[in-house]
Amino acid sequence: MQKHFFLLLALCCVVTSAQAQKAFGKLVAGLEMGFDVSQFTAGIKPRIIPGVQLEVPIGRLSLGAGLSREIYREYEYYTWTGQTIERIENEKPVTFYISDIHAFRPAYWSIPLKIDYRFHRCHCVFAHLGMTLDYFSDSPPDRVTFQGAETREAPLTEVRRDQLFKKSTKSYEFGIGFKLHSNDYFRLVARPSYVLSENPEIYTDGPRYLPTFRMMFGIQYAFIRYE
Repeated sequence: MQKHFFLLLALCCVVTSAQAQKAFGKLVAGLEMGFDVSQFTAGIKPRIIPGVQLEVPIGRLSLGAGLSREIYREYEYYTWTGQTIERIENEKPVTFYISDIHAFRPAYWSIPLKIDYRFHRCHCVFAHLGMTLDYFSDSPPDRVTFQGAETREAPLTEVRRDQLFKKSTKSYEFGIGFKLHSNDYFRLVARPSYVLSENPEIYTDGPRYLPTFRMMFGIQYAFIRYE
């Protein structure tokens, strides 16, 4: 009898918990905007990161995937014009290579994958674990910022962007999310997180991975709701 009583009590607790953990919707879509608050090591930094996501709640867990766009701050490189000039330094002739300075904003299309675990009864706090797959985009325009620069070593006469940046990278994200506001259809969320990103630059003295503190804000819409 006592065994059955505790079994019934445990069942009631599970049912009550399941009701309290009722998800926002069966299918949730959202717009997100992320930005790096602080990067802990020197390296190229992305600007604001916009994106869209689809999320499928399964009990306390939520599985999600999306698409986002990372555009980095302006990057410069040299190309040799084929011309040289000689100058006398310390009574010796020194050859300088006449070069142009180019600039563009490196960009990546990103596919973020995530698992969220909502551990609060009101679904207003959740643990976040994510991985992002980044693929280099060669679309941002290139511009010449300076002509006639003199360099001691000859740069390449032509440089492809995939010689400067990796074609694909990965990053890993660990964070805690918060529900700021919600109603029957919409939910506002925020998520501070620690991000470990693979350095996209090929020729760099920086570390292989760049640790970053990132902040994300998002608005989510429940396409398919629980009745």
